[in-house]
Amino acid sequence: MRGLWKYIIIGALLIIAQGALDNYVNLSIYIDLSLFMFILLVLPARAATVTVMLVAFATGLVVDILGNGIPGLTSAALTAAGLCRRAILSLTVPKDPSSMDGKSSIEDLGLIRFAVYAAAMSFIFLSVYILLDTAGFRPFGQCAARLLISLVINTALLTVIFAVTGDNRKW
Repeated sequence: MRGLWKYIIIGALLIIAQGALDNYVNLSIYIDLSLFMFILLVLPARAATVTVMLVAFATGLVVDILGNGIPGLTSAALTAAGLCRRAILSLTVPKDPSSMDGKSSIEDLGLIRFAVYAAAMSFIFLSVYILLDTAGFRPFGQCAARLLISLVINTALLTVIFAVTGDNRKW
């Protein structure tokens, strides 16, 4: 139960930080920071897809309300990432035969595997987000540069957040 409250507080702080970033900091047109993705990444591995999609939609809706972007854009992109989460988990999270359901938890991942998991989820989120945001009106090169730069920065940020909030004894 203590871990649940820890992640709820971290999630709330990341959403507030995302709202502040969206409203007051303009880094570049090529950088889309998505700190709130951490909420979706640390949900339990056994969570059902529908539950993950509902959490993703609610998180995206709050970020859309706090931010100054297109309403519904973050919700749609985060829900798409939530839909693909189970498939990405099955590819990146190793199976643990000693546990009841044969899967380990997200907290048991190392930094490298979490970085791969975060990169895959961020790629799906950013692809949908940029596709919906540009709607075909910007050149492909500009969209590809935005995707790659944002993917590298978001993967690094999410991995750092995971390293800071994780239990150091498990490394």
